[in-house]
Amino acid sequence: MAELEAHFSLKELFFSKTDFKGLILTGNSVFIRVSEFSKEELLRKPHNIIRHPDIPRCVFKLFWSFLHSQKPIAAYVKNKSKSGKFYWVFAMAFPMADGYLSVRLKPTSKFFPIVQQVYADVLEKENNGLEMEDGITLILEKLAGLGFRSYDEFMTAALLEELSVRDQALAADFVENFKSIESSEARLKDLLSASANCMEAARSAFSNSSHLNQVTQDLMNTTQEILAISHNVKLVTTNLTISSSKLGEQGKPLAMVSTNLERLCHEIVQSSTHFESVFESFQKSVMSIYFAVAISRFQIEVLNQFVEEMVGLQSSETSQENEHSLFANCSELKHLIADNFKNVEKTAQELTRDNKSLLQSINTLSKVTAGMDVICVVGKIEMARIQDLSSSLAARLKDMEDLTSEFKKSLRQIESECKRGLTHSGNLNDLFDKISSNLKWVEALVTA
Repeated sequence: MAELEAHFSLKELFFSKTDFKGLILTGNSVFIRVSEFSKEELLRKPHNIIRHPDIPRCVFKLFWSFLHSQKPIAAYVKNKSKSGKFYWVFAMAFPMADGYLSVRLKPTSKFFPIVQQVYADVLEKENNGLEMEDGITLILEKLAGLGFRSYDEFMTAALLEELSVRDQALAADFVENFKSIESSEARLKDLLSASANCMEAARSAFSNSSHLNQVTQDLMNTTQEILAISHNVKLVTTNLTISSSKLGEQGKPLAMVSTNLERLCHEIVQSSTHFESVFESFQKSVMSIYFAVAISRFQIEVLNQFVEEMVGLQSSETSQENEHSLFANCSELKHLIADNFKNVEKTAQELTRDNKSLLQSINTLSKVTAGMDVICVVGKIEMARIQDLSSSLAARLKDMEDLTSEFKKSLRQIESECKRGLTHSGNLNDLFDKISSNLKWVEALVTA
Protein backbone atom coordinates (compact mmCIF):
# COMPACT_ATOMS: atom_id res chain seq x y z
CA MET A 1 0.00 0.00 0.00
CA ALA A 2 1.40 3.38 -1.08
CA GLU A 3 2.22 5.95 1.58
CA LEU A 4 0.02 9.03 1.78
CA GLU A 5 1.76 12.40 1.75
CA ALA A 6 0.91 15.25 4.13
CA HIS A 7 0.74 18.28 1.85
CA PHE A 8 1.81 21.85 2.55
CA SER A 9 2.48 24.76 0.24
CA LEU A 10 5.83 25.99 -1.01
CA LYS A 11 5.30 29.33 0.71
CA GLU A 12 4.78 27.78 4.14
CA LEU A 13 7.66 27.41 6.58
CA PHE A 14 7.79 25.15 9.63
CA PHE A 15 9.17 26.41 12.89
CA SER A 16 9.88 24.57 16.12
CA LYS A 17 12.08 25.06 19.13
CA THR A 18 13.46 22.42 21.49
CA ASP A 19 15.45 22.44 24.68
CA PHE A 20 18.97 20.98 24.75
CA LYS A 21 17.54 17.47 25.17
CA GLY A 22 15.41 17.78 22.04
CA LEU A 23 12.09 18.24 23.84
CA ILE A 24 9.66 20.46 21.90
CA LEU A 25 9.02 23.83 23.54
CA THR A 26 6.99 25.53 20.83
CA GLY A 27 6.05 25.37 17.16
CA ASN A 28 4.12 27.40 14.63
CA SER A 29 0.70 26.59 13.15
CA VAL A 30 2.19 24.99 10.01
CA PHE A 31 4.18 22.52 12.09
CA ILE A 32 1.15 21.64 14.21
CA ARG A 33 -1.23 21.30 11.23
CA VAL A 34 1.02 19.13 9.04
CA SER A 35 2.20 16.92 11.93
CA GLU A 36 -1.49 16.33 12.83
CA PHE A 37 -0.63 16.47 16.52
CA SER A 38 -2.28 19.02 18.78
CA LYS A 39 -0.11 21.63 20.44
CA GLU A 40 -0.59 19.86 23.78
CA GLU A 41 0.48 16.52 22.27
CA LEU A 42 3.70 18.07 20.94
CA LEU A 43 4.83 20.16 23.91
CA ARG A 44 7.59 18.57 26.03
CA LYS A 45 7.71 15.58 23.68
CA PRO A 46 10.97 14.55 22.00
CA HIS A 47 11.30 15.89 18.46
CA ASN A 48 11.65 12.34 17.15
CA ILE A 49 7.88 11.96 17.69
CA ILE A 50 7.68 12.89 13.99
CA ARG A 51 10.68 10.83 12.87
CA HIS A 52 10.14 8.64 9.81
CA PRO A 53 11.84 5.21 9.72
CA ASP A 54 13.07 5.85 6.15
CA ILE A 55 15.71 8.27 7.44
CA PRO A 56 19.04 6.64 8.39
CA ARG A 57 19.87 7.03 12.08
CA CYS A 58 23.30 8.40 11.20
CA VAL A 59 21.66 11.51 9.65
CA PHE A 60 20.32 12.52 13.06
CA LYS A 61 23.65 11.74 14.72
CA LEU A 62 25.32 14.08 12.22
CA PHE A 63 22.58 16.66 12.81
CA TRP A 64 23.01 16.66 16.58
CA SER A 65 26.81 16.60 16.40
CA PHE A 66 26.71 19.98 14.65
CA LEU A 67 24.26 21.46 17.19
CA HIS A 68 26.21 20.16 20.18
CA SER A 69 29.25 21.89 18.69
CA GLN A 70 27.24 25.15 18.56
CA LYS A 71 27.17 25.07 14.76
CA PRO A 72 24.06 25.52 12.56
CA ILE A 73 23.22 22.61 10.27
CA ALA A 74 20.91 21.96 7.33
CA ALA A 75 19.67 18.57 6.11
CA TYR A 76 16.92 16.87 4.14
CA VAL A 77 14.56 15.02 6.48
CA LYS A 78 11.53 12.80 5.92
CA ASN A 79 8.95 13.18 8.72
CA LYS A 80 5.85 11.23 9.71
CA SER A 81 2.53 12.71 10.83
CA LYS A 82 0.33 11.36 13.61
CA SER A 83 -1.79 9.35 11.13
CA GLY A 84 1.29 7.95 9.38
CA LYS A 85 1.51 10.31 6.40
CA PHE A 86 4.97 11.37 5.25
CA TYR A 87 6.36 14.77 4.37
CA TRP A 88 9.85 15.82 3.29
CA VAL A 89 11.46 19.03 4.52
CA PHE A 90 14.74 20.82 4.12
CA ALA A 91 15.55 21.69 7.73
CA MET A 92 18.01 24.18 9.13
CA ALA A 93 18.66 24.25 12.87
CA PHE A 94 20.39 26.93 14.93
CA PRO A 95 21.85 26.76 18.46
CA MET A 96 20.33 29.30 20.87
CA ALA A 97 21.01 30.28 24.46
CA ASP A 98 18.35 27.92 25.84
CA GLY A 99 17.92 25.31 23.11
CA TYR A 100 17.73 24.83 19.37
CA LEU A 101 15.54 26.44 16.75
CA SER A 102 14.64 24.61 13.54
CA VAL A 103 13.18 26.11 10.36
CA ARG A 104 11.98 23.89 7.51
CA LEU A 105 10.80 24.43 3.95
CA LYS A 106 9.47 22.25 1.14
CA PRO A 107 12.47 20.86 -0.81
CA THR A 108 12.38 21.36 -4.60
CA SER A 109 16.00 21.73 -5.74
CA LYS A 110 18.16 19.37 -7.83
CA PHE A 111 19.81 18.08 -4.64
CA PHE A 112 16.58 16.61 -3.23
CA PRO A 113 16.33 13.45 -5.42
CA ILE A 114 20.08 12.92 -5.11
CA VAL A 115 19.90 12.92 -1.31
CA GLN A 116 16.87 10.61 -1.34
CA GLN A 117 18.94 8.02 -3.20
CA VAL A 118 21.92 8.50 -0.86
CA TYR A 119 19.64 7.97 2.16
CA ALA A 120 18.10 4.84 0.62
CA ASP A 121 21.57 3.32 0.03
CA VAL A 122 22.78 4.15 3.54
CA LEU A 123 19.53 2.94 5.18
CA GLU A 124 19.85 -0.42 3.44
CA LYS A 125 23.35 -0.85 4.87
CA GLU A 126 22.21 0.33 8.34
CA ASN A 127 19.50 -2.32 8.28
CA ASN A 128 22.25 -4.84 7.57
CA GLY A 129 24.26 -3.80 10.63
CA LEU A 130 26.19 -0.69 9.56
CA GLU A 131 27.21 1.37 12.61
CA MET A 132 26.16 5.06 12.79
CA GLU A 133 29.72 6.40 12.62
CA ASP A 134 30.33 4.29 9.53
CA GLY A 135 27.02 5.57 8.13
CA ILE A 136 28.20 9.18 8.49
CA THR A 137 31.47 8.25 6.77
CA LEU A 138 29.49 6.64 3.93
CA ILE A 139 27.34 9.76 3.49
CA LEU A 140 30.45 11.96 3.36
CA GLU A 141 32.05 9.61 0.82
CA LYS A 142 28.96 9.78 -1.39
CA LEU A 143 28.91 13.59 -1.13
CA ALA A 144 32.62 13.67 -1.97
CA GLY A 145 31.77 11.70 -5.10
CA LEU A 146 29.44 14.55 -6.02
CA GLY A 147 32.24 17.09 -5.62
CA PHE A 148 31.68 18.24 -2.02
CA ARG A 149 34.76 18.21 0.20
CA SER A 150 32.75 18.37 3.46
CA TYR A 151 29.21 18.30 4.78
CA ASP A 152 29.45 22.06 5.44
CA GLU A 153 30.17 22.62 1.75
CA PHE A 154 27.21 20.47 0.73
CA MET A 155 24.69 22.06 3.07
CA THR A 156 25.78 25.54 1.97
CA ALA A 157 25.18 24.63 -1.68
CA ALA A 158 21.87 22.95 -0.84
CA LEU A 159 20.55 25.92 1.18
CA LEU A 160 21.45 28.43 -1.55
CA GLU A 161 19.91 26.25 -4.25
CA GLU A 162 16.71 25.55 -2.28
CA LEU A 163 16.13 29.25 -1.58
CA SER A 164 16.93 30.28 -5.17
CA VAL A 165 14.61 27.71 -6.74
CA ARG A 166 11.88 28.53 -4.22
CA ASP A 167 12.12 32.28 -4.90
CA GLN A 168 11.77 31.67 -8.63
CA ALA A 169 8.71 29.47 -8.10
CA LEU A 170 6.99 31.94 -5.75
CA ALA A 171 7.58 34.79 -8.22
CA ALA A 172 8.03 38.53 -7.63
CA ASP A 173 4.67 39.24 -5.99
CA PHE A 174 5.58 37.36 -2.81
CA VAL A 175 6.30 40.48 -0.76
CA GLU A 176 3.36 42.34 -2.29
CA ASN A 177 1.05 39.54 -1.14
CA PHE A 178 2.48 39.90 2.33
CA LYS A 179 1.98 43.65 2.28
CA SER A 180 -1.70 43.14 1.41
CA ILE A 181 -2.32 41.68 4.87
CA GLU A 182 -3.85 44.33 7.11
CA SER A 183 -4.40 44.87 10.80
CA SER A 184 -6.50 47.37 12.69
CA GLU A 185 -4.36 47.04 15.84
CA ALA A 186 -1.64 49.72 15.80
CA ARG A 187 1.16 47.57 17.24
CA LEU A 188 0.56 44.71 14.80
CA LYS A 189 0.16 47.17 11.92
CA ASP A 190 3.59 48.64 12.66
CA LEU A 191 5.07 45.16 13.10
CA LEU A 192 3.63 44.14 9.72
CA SER A 193 5.27 47.16 8.11
CA ALA A 194 8.67 46.60 9.78
CA SER A 195 8.60 42.88 8.98
CA ALA A 196 7.60 43.50 5.34
CA ASN A 197 10.44 46.01 4.95
CA CYS A 198 12.89 43.48 6.40
CA MET A 199 11.58 40.78 4.10
CA GLU A 200 11.79 42.94 1.00
CA ALA A 201 15.35 44.02 1.81
CA ALA A 202 16.39 40.46 2.70
CA ARG A 203 15.08 39.10 -0.61
CA SER A 204 16.88 41.87 -2.50
CA ALA A 205 20.08 41.16 -0.54
CA PHE A 206 19.81 37.46 -1.38
CA SER A 207 19.31 38.31 -5.06
CA ASN A 208 22.31 40.69 -4.99
CA SER A 209 24.42 38.00 -3.31
CA SER A 210 23.39 35.56 -6.02
CA HIS A 211 24.47 38.02 -8.74
CA LEU A 212 27.74 38.63 -6.89
CA ASN A 213 28.34 34.90 -6.74
CA GLN A 214 27.83 34.69 -10.51
CA VAL A 215 30.31 37.53 -10.98
CA THR A 216 32.78 35.49 -8.93
CA GLN A 217 32.23 32.43 -11.14
CA ASP A 218 32.96 34.57 -14.21
CA LEU A 219 36.03 35.98 -12.48
CA MET A 220 37.25 32.49 -11.67
CA ASN A 221 37.18 31.53 -15.35
CA THR A 222 39.09 34.68 -16.32
CA THR A 223 41.54 34.12 -13.45
CA GLN A 224 42.38 30.70 -14.87
CA GLU A 225 43.00 32.37 -18.24
CA ILE A 226 45.35 34.92 -16.63
CA LEU A 227 47.37 32.16 -14.93
CA ALA A 228 47.54 30.12 -18.15
CA ILE A 229 48.72 33.16 -20.14
CA SER A 230 51.45 34.00 -17.60
CA HIS A 231 52.68 30.40 -17.91
CA ASN A 232 52.73 30.68 -21.73
CA VAL A 233 54.56 34.03 -21.54
CA LYS A 234 57.29 32.30 -19.55
CA LEU A 235 57.61 29.53 -22.16
CA VAL A 236 57.73 31.95 -25.11
CA THR A 237 60.29 34.15 -23.35
CA THR A 238 62.53 31.13 -22.69
CA ASN A 239 62.29 30.07 -26.33
CA LEU A 240 63.07 33.61 -27.48
CA THR A 241 66.20 33.69 -25.31
CA ILE A 242 67.40 30.36 -26.71
CA SER A 243 66.78 31.45 -30.31
CA SER A 244 68.57 34.79 -29.75
CA SER A 245 71.65 33.13 -28.26
CA LYS A 246 72.07 31.00 -31.39
CA LEU A 247 72.64 34.18 -33.45
CA GLY A 248 75.84 35.08 -31.62
CA GLU A 249 76.95 38.74 -31.84
CA GLN A 250 74.13 39.72 -34.18
CA GLY A 251 71.57 38.36 -31.73
CA LYS A 252 72.90 40.27 -28.71
CA PRO A 253 70.48 43.26 -29.04
CA LEU A 254 67.59 40.87 -29.28
CA ALA A 255 69.01 38.86 -26.40
CA MET A 256 68.83 42.06 -24.34
CA VAL A 257 65.17 42.38 -25.34
CA SER A 258 64.67 38.78 -24.28
CA THR A 259 66.41 39.41 -20.94
CA ASN A 260 64.08 42.33 -20.23
CA LEU A 261 61.12 40.19 -21.17
CA GLU A 262 62.34 37.50 -18.78
CA ARG A 263 62.52 40.08 -16.00
CA LEU A 264 59.00 41.22 -16.75
CA CYS A 265 57.87 37.63 -17.05
CA HIS A 266 59.16 37.01 -13.53
CA GLU A 267 57.16 40.02 -12.32
CA ILE A 268 54.07 38.74 -14.13
CA VAL A 269 54.38 35.32 -12.51
CA GLN A 270 54.81 36.93 -9.07
CA SER A 271 51.91 39.33 -9.63
CA SER A 272 49.71 36.54 -11.01
CA THR A 273 50.47 34.37 -7.98
CA HIS A 274 49.56 37.25 -5.67
CA PHE A 275 46.44 37.89 -7.74
CA GLU A 276 45.41 34.24 -7.37
CA SER A 277 45.83 34.45 -3.59
CA VAL A 278 43.78 37.66 -3.36
CA PHE A 279 41.11 36.16 -5.59
CA GLU A 280 40.82 33.07 -3.38
CA SER A 281 40.23 35.35 -0.38
CA PHE A 282 37.64 37.32 -2.35
CA GLN A 283 35.94 34.10 -3.44
CA LYS A 284 35.66 32.90 0.17
CA SER A 285 34.22 36.26 1.24
CA VAL A 286 31.59 36.08 -1.51
CA MET A 287 30.50 32.59 -0.49
CA SER A 288 30.48 33.60 3.20
CA ILE A 289 28.27 36.62 2.54
CA TYR A 290 25.98 34.58 0.29
CA PHE A 291 25.53 31.91 2.98
CA ALA A 292 25.09 34.44 5.81
CA VAL A 293 22.52 36.42 3.79
CA ALA A 294 20.69 33.18 2.94
CA ILE A 295 20.40 32.33 6.64
CA SER A 296 19.10 35.83 7.46
CA ARG A 297 16.69 35.61 4.53
CA PHE A 298 15.42 32.27 5.86
CA GLN A 299 15.02 33.53 9.43
CA ILE A 300 13.35 36.82 8.45
CA GLU A 301 10.74 34.94 6.43
CA VAL A 302 9.85 32.87 9.49
CA LEU A 303 9.50 36.13 11.41
CA ASN A 304 7.01 37.25 8.77
CA GLN A 305 4.99 34.10 9.19
CA PHE A 306 4.79 34.73 12.93
CA VAL A 307 3.44 38.20 12.24
CA GLU A 308 0.86 36.76 9.82
CA GLU A 309 -0.26 34.34 12.53
CA MET A 310 -0.61 37.17 15.03
CA VAL A 311 -2.80 39.10 12.62
CA GLY A 312 -4.89 36.00 11.96
CA LEU A 313 -5.50 35.54 15.70
CA GLN A 314 -6.98 38.98 16.25
CA SER A 315 -10.56 37.73 16.06
CA SER A 316 -9.94 34.61 18.12
CA GLU A 317 -11.28 34.34 21.69
CA THR A 318 -7.88 33.04 22.86
CA SER A 319 -5.94 35.53 20.80
CA GLN A 320 -4.45 37.35 23.82
CA GLU A 321 -2.72 34.24 25.16
CA ASN A 322 -1.60 33.09 21.71
CA GLU A 323 -0.54 36.60 20.74
CA HIS A 324 1.65 36.81 23.84
CA SER A 325 3.27 33.49 22.90
CA LEU A 326 3.82 34.63 19.32
CA PHE A 327 5.33 37.94 20.43
CA ALA A 328 7.70 35.97 22.66
CA ASN A 329 8.66 33.73 19.72
CA CYS A 330 9.15 36.81 17.54
CA SER A 331 11.45 38.29 20.14
CA GLU A 332 13.56 35.12 20.33
CA LEU A 333 13.75 34.84 16.57
CA LYS A 334 14.68 38.50 16.25
CA HIS A 335 17.66 37.94 18.58
CA LEU A 336 18.75 34.96 16.47
CA ILE A 337 18.51 37.09 13.32
CA ALA A 338 20.43 39.91 15.00
CA ASP A 339 23.24 37.53 16.04
CA ASN A 340 23.58 36.21 12.50
CA PHE A 341 23.31 39.72 11.10
CA LYS A 342 26.42 40.77 13.02
CA ASN A 343 28.24 38.11 11.04
CA VAL A 344 26.64 39.40 7.82
CA GLU A 345 27.88 42.95 8.43
CA LYS A 346 31.38 41.76 9.43
CA THR A 347 31.60 39.59 6.32
CA ALA A 348 30.37 42.47 4.15
CA GLN A 349 33.30 44.60 5.35
CA GLU A 350 35.73 41.78 4.52
CA LEU A 351 34.12 41.41 1.09
CA THR A 352 34.58 45.11 0.26
CA ARG A 353 38.19 44.98 1.47
CA ASP A 354 38.97 41.89 -0.63
CA ASN A 355 37.27 43.37 -3.68
CA LYS A 356 39.43 46.50 -3.45
CA SER A 357 42.56 44.38 -2.97
CA LEU A 358 41.62 42.47 -6.11
CA LEU A 359 41.38 45.71 -8.09
CA GLN A 360 44.79 46.80 -6.77
CA SER A 361 46.29 43.48 -7.86
CA ILE A 362 44.77 43.91 -11.33
CA ASN A 363 46.27 47.41 -11.52
CA THR A 364 49.72 45.96 -10.75
CA LEU A 365 49.34 43.37 -13.50
CA SER A 366 48.23 46.06 -15.96
CA LYS A 367 51.40 48.09 -15.29
CA VAL A 368 53.59 45.06 -15.89
CA THR A 369 51.73 44.32 -19.12
CA ALA A 370 52.31 47.91 -20.31
CA GLY A 371 56.04 47.28 -19.95
CA MET A 372 55.73 44.22 -22.16
CA ASP A 373 54.23 46.40 -24.91
CA VAL A 374 57.29 48.66 -24.90
CA ILE A 375 59.74 45.76 -24.99
CA CYS A 376 57.85 44.07 -27.83
CA VAL A 377 58.13 47.28 -29.92
CA VAL A 378 61.89 47.41 -29.29
CA GLY A 379 62.07 43.75 -30.20
CA LYS A 380 60.36 44.37 -33.54
CA ILE A 381 62.92 47.11 -34.35
CA GLU A 382 65.82 44.77 -33.59
CA MET A 383 64.09 42.00 -35.48
CA ALA A 384 64.05 44.14 -38.65
CA ARG A 385 67.89 44.18 -38.58
CA ILE A 386 68.28 40.41 -38.42
CA GLN A 387 65.05 39.17 -39.98
CA ASP A 388 66.94 37.39 -42.77
CA LEU A 389 68.92 35.41 -40.25
CA SER A 390 66.04 33.85 -38.30
CA SER A 391 62.40 33.71 -39.31
CA SER A 392 61.67 31.68 -36.15
CA LEU A 393 62.49 34.72 -34.00
CA ALA A 394 59.76 36.72 -35.73
CA ALA A 395 57.30 33.94 -34.88
CA ARG A 396 58.44 33.96 -31.24
CA LEU A 397 58.01 37.71 -30.95
CA LYS A 398 54.60 37.49 -32.67
CA ASP A 399 53.59 34.89 -30.07
CA MET A 400 54.64 37.32 -27.34
CA GLU A 401 52.61 40.15 -28.88
CA ASP A 402 49.55 37.92 -29.13
CA LEU A 403 49.91 36.81 -25.53
CA THR A 404 50.32 40.42 -24.39
CA SER A 405 47.16 41.40 -26.26
CA GLU A 406 45.27 38.44 -24.79
CA PHE A 407 46.57 39.25 -21.32
CA LYS A 408 45.39 42.87 -21.56
CA LYS A 409 41.97 41.77 -22.81
CA SER A 410 41.55 39.38 -19.88
CA LEU A 411 42.66 42.06 -17.43
CA ARG A 412 40.11 44.55 -18.81
CA GLN A 413 37.40 41.92 -18.48
CA ILE A 414 38.35 40.99 -14.94
CA GLU A 415 38.60 44.67 -13.93
CA SER A 416 35.09 45.26 -15.28
CA GLU A 417 33.74 42.24 -13.35
CA CYS A 418 35.48 43.42 -10.17
CA LYS A 419 33.93 46.87 -10.44
CA ARG A 420 30.55 45.22 -10.99
CA GLY A 421 31.17 43.17 -7.86
CA LEU A 422 32.02 46.34 -5.94
CA THR A 423 28.68 47.83 -7.04
CA HIS A 424 26.87 44.73 -5.75
CA SER A 425 28.81 45.02 -2.48
CA GLY A 426 27.69 48.65 -2.14
CA ASN A 427 24.08 47.66 -2.83
CA LEU A 428 24.33 44.96 -0.18
CA ASN A 429 25.59 47.43 2.42
CA ASP A 430 22.62 49.73 1.69
CA LEU A 431 20.21 46.81 2.05
CA PHE A 432 21.90 45.70 5.27
CA ASP A 433 21.37 49.19 6.71
CA LYS A 434 17.68 48.91 5.82
CA ILE A 435 17.37 45.46 7.42
CA SER A 436 19.23 46.59 10.54
CA SER A 437 17.01 49.64 11.12
CA ASN A 438 13.83 47.62 10.61
CA LEU A 439 15.06 44.87 12.92
CA LYS A 440 15.49 47.51 15.63
CA TRP A 441 11.92 48.60 14.93
CA VAL A 442 10.75 44.99 15.26
CA GLU A 443 12.60 44.62 18.56
CA ALA A 444 11.00 47.77 19.95
CA LEU A 445 7.54 46.52 18.96
CA VAL A 446 7.82 42.95 20.26
CA THR A 447 9.31 44.02 23.59
CA ALA A 448 6.90 46.94 24.15
